[in-house]
Formats: sequence, C-alpha cells, structure tokens
Amino acid sequence: MNFKTTIASFLLYAVMASTAVAQSFQETTFPDITTTPSASRSANFIDVNGDGWDDIFITNGPFAGQDNMLYINNQNNTFTTVTTDDIVSDNDRSDGASFADVDNDGYLDAFVVTFGANGVGKKNYFYRNNGDGSFTYEPGIAMGIPLTYSEMATWIDANNDQNLDLYFTNSVGSLQNMYFENQGDGSFQQNNTLAITNDILPSRSVDWIDYDGDGDCDLFVANEEGNTNSLFRNDGPDNFTQITDLAINLSFRNSAGSSWGDIDNDGDFDLFIANYGNSGQANQLYTNENGVFTEEVDSSIAIPVTSSFGSSFADVDNDGHLDLLVCNAFLVGQTTNFLYMNDGDGNFTLDTGSSLANHQGWTFGCAFGDYDNDGWLDVLLANTQGENQTNSLFRNTGTGNNWVKLNCEGVVSNFSAVGAIVKIHATIDGEQVWQTRKIAASSGYCSQNSYTVHFGLGDATSIEDVLVEWPAGTTERFENITINNTHDIIEGEGTLGNDEIVPTLFSIFPNPTAKELHINLTVPSEEITVALYSISGQKMEEKTFRTQNGSQFTMDTTALSQGLYFIEIHYGGKSIGTAKFVKE
Repeated sequence: MNFKTTIASFLLYAVMASTAVAQSFQETTFPDITTTPSASRSANFIDVNGDGWDDIFITNGPFAGQDNMLYINNQNNTFTTVTTDDIVSDNDRSDGASFADVDNDGYLDAFVVTFGANGVGKKNYFYRNNGDGSFTYEPGIAMGIPLTYSEMATWIDANNDQNLDLYFTNSVGSLQNMYFENQGDGSFQQNNTLAITNDILPSRSVDWIDYDGDGDCDLFVANEEGNTNSLFRNDGPDNFTQITDLAINLSFRNSAGSSWGDIDNDGDFDLFIANYGNSGQANQLYTNENGVFTEEVDSSIAIPVTSSFGSSFADVDNDGHLDLLVCNAFLVGQTTNFLYMNDGDGNFTLDTGSSLANHQGWTFGCAFGDYDNDGWLDVLLANTQGENQTNSLFRNTGTGNNWVKLNCEGVVSNFSAVGAIVKIHATIDGEQVWQTRKIAASSGYCSQNSYTVHFGLGDATSIEDVLVEWPAGTTERFENITINNTHDIIEGEGTLGNDEIVPTLFSIFPNPTAKELHINLTVPSEEITVALYSISGQKMEEKTFRTQNGSQFTMDTTALSQGLYFIEIHYGGKSIGTAKFVKE
C-alpha cells in the first residue's frame, strides 16, 4: 500500500499502428463480482475446489479494514459468492495473496498479507484448504505471528525438499523481508540467516524465476522509494548470492511490481518492471539473452510516464506470442490500464480499441484465467479508485487461433508444480516455434494467474513436443497432446525421447553437489546406466552403476569442473529421463 498523495496530472501516451487490430474483450456483469464497490488490492484466478474451473479471489484493504471476496465458479457462466468462510471474514487491511498446495493434498491453500496502520504492524493470515474449497484460518502458524506492513507473498520450493516455502515482502517498519521453510508436517519455521532476508529496503513485489537457466529458481524483489531492485542467485539449497551488476538492478526507481515471460520465444525469461510515483515514472522492459539483460528503452512499453502496479504477461490473442497487461492507479488524470500486443518480432503496440483497454478507473492487481474454459484468456481486475470501485471481469471473445491448456500436477515435486518450466513446440505461420512458460504462485504485484498453463498456437494444426522440467529435477516429454483441448500432465506419466522410453521416475541430490551425486529410483533396480553431458550437449562419459541401497546409486563428481551438467538415466535398456545438476 504505502500510497503517496497524487498531486500531478497524468500525460497519457498512446501509440497504435493503423494496421493493428484490437483484441476483442467483453466486459461482463456478474452479481457481486462486478457490482460490489470495494477497496480492492489482489486479483487471483485460482481453482480452490479442484473441479477444473477457475474461481475468483479478491483482497480488500482500506484503512479501516474490509472482508475479502471469494467466488466459486458454477461451470455454467455463473458464480456463487462465498459469505461465511474464514477466508472472507478477516475484516482487515489486506494486500497481496498467494494460493498454492503447501501440504500436497491436492488443494490450494492461501496466504494473505496485510498492511499495518498507525505505526503498528498487522498479522498476516494463513488459510488451509479443507479439501472442498472451504478454508480454515490457522492463527498459530509461524508466518502469521509477526506484525508487519506487508505487500505481497509467494510460494516456492526454495530448498529443493519438494515442499513449498513462503517469502513475503515488507515496505514499512523493520523493512526486512521474511522467509519461512515448510517442515513437511504442516508447520513452518522462519529462516532469517540467508542473503534473501538481509536487505533492509522498502520492498513491494517478489518473483521466483530461473533467470540464468541453470535449473533452479532465483529471487527478484521490486523495491520502492528510489532504490534499486534486488536479485539473488540460487546456488543450491539455502545458498543465495546477491547479484548487483546486472542491468535489471541498476536503476533507482519506485518499483511496485514485476512480471517475467519469454516475450521473444528464445527460451529464457524477459522482465517487465512496473514503476509509480506522484509525478509518474516510466516502466521498464528488459530482454534476457542467457542471463544478460538489455533495457529496451525504445519499446512502447517504456515510453509513458505513468503510475503502474499489477502486471502480467499472457497470450490474449492466441498467436503464440506473450502480450502484456499493466495496471495503473493513484495518479490524477490516469484512468486506463495498458494492454500491449506482441507482434512476435519484439515489438509491442498499445491497444486502444478494446473494452479492456478503455476500462475506466484505478486498478491495483490483475489476473488471467479462462473462467468459461473456451481456450481464450479472460481478465480479472481488482479496482480501487476512491477506495470504493466495483471490480471488473472481461471475457475474451477472440476466435480463429488455436490453443492448448495444460494442468500440471507434481508427484515427486510439489503438487502445484510451482517452479516447473513448460515448453511446447509447434509450427506457427510456417515457422518452428518453441514457447516457454513458468508455473508460479504469483504473476505480478498483487496478481496471480490461473495455474492452468495456456499456450496460443496461431494456425498450428498439431503439437510436436511438450516438455516439462519438474522442480524435483527430472524432464519429461509428453505425447498425444491435441490442440484446442485441456490436458492433465502428471509427473511420471510422460515419456522423454521416443516410443521405447518408459515413464519411470527418479530424483537426484544434493544439487548443487561437490563430491557425490545420489540417484534414487522409485522402483527397485539392480543397475542403471548414466550418461553425462556438458551444458553444450556433448556426451562426456557413460557408466553403469549397481545398487547400493535398494534403488539408490552414487555418482562421483569430484573430477568435474564447476558448472552445469545434464545426466540421462537408462534403466532396463530404456531412457527414463534427464536431469540438470550444478557441480560446485
């Protein structure tokens, strides 16, 4: 929150090519969702009851407090308003919210942060899903006890134990962000000994993202009040290194939010940063080339002097290229958000024709999800002009282009598959295109997209490959994925390579490793063959290992140089998957 008085006027920048066509959206009217005035903050598209249909959660945070909102999708273009559950009964000053399955029971739990008042911090709220879409507030949970001025929270398996941990930001008070490790028994324990909790800065947004492509999730934090943003490289469980010399953390701005997405389909994640201020600030776009970032100062995204908060990348026209929605608020004269359409060549054009682009008001958080399951991404806006504005739900009415949606479920990895990377290969407009998505428990400041992974396919008539890099370390190839359908992708039920490959799972630890890499199969075996590859794909050696402890094998890595390596495991004469590891 930490709102500044808005005293300057807003200069609206609008550029649109004469040949560009606005994406079609229809503003909907749903009882309560779009008719109840509130001081809304976070927008979350999440399936709380596990029925395959996206539900809606919105936080509210006026100074005096206000209950949050939960709407259950009835699967027939209607929603039911939840009125008596714990999760809609806090009457507090809520801010960001993040949903994930933290106990691996198949249902999404929630953490909602609050913003203190009158010089006193407020408690945050953990809600455990009861297995039917209802929630129980747990006041004794460790991360709900500190009194804070919190902005945003998100879940990640930071220590690679396949349990989701929690990180949340603070912008007033002690200014120390907080990290809590999941103990695997329903409890959490604070860890304040890592580099990721050392900064004493007013922090807003938080993203876990593999920016350097080494197979683990790094931490990016957006900071306000004229500070640089923070980046922490993940060098193995409980080992983070702060990076200070990349372009993305050299600018002194009031940054509220950030969103990551592969905007040029080159396999790595690019970065958008949302900035705000009393007189406005320009937003920033950075393209990523193998961990080296370039600020795109001439992009249409970086030109307006604005006051932006929530944001998210999504392919709204299903052409195979990620577009960008930016939420604007708290600046006099500014009443519209920005929807930028990606042409696939690195160029973004501001949409000025759709109903979404012409929505009036102030928006804090946004979320993409397909609430009617028609394959086109709809948009939820958490609005707050005058701290008393109705929220908005826009139905995407696009037609023509093809699509595919994937529900990824972890088995060895965390059930929500947070931290997984999903890649899809198809021929679009006559070109071979690889698209890449990340599965995350947040998608921008006070924003969380649906967990269902969405890909636009343009004119593609088939999908050549679907690859999932699971958080546990394995990579699987999934076959028989048809277009214009939603598919369940379950860890361990895919294949990698060709039709002779069997879907046996394995896991590796520790990662990074100094001397030994342990390999665990999920079924007993007397021997396996391990092929070792360099990061460039060159095969370095191949060895056969015999069992040491049921299904555990140990590989000596002492002689390897520091760096990233791949192994491919063969069992019974057939490949069962690949995994990355880092040699320290």
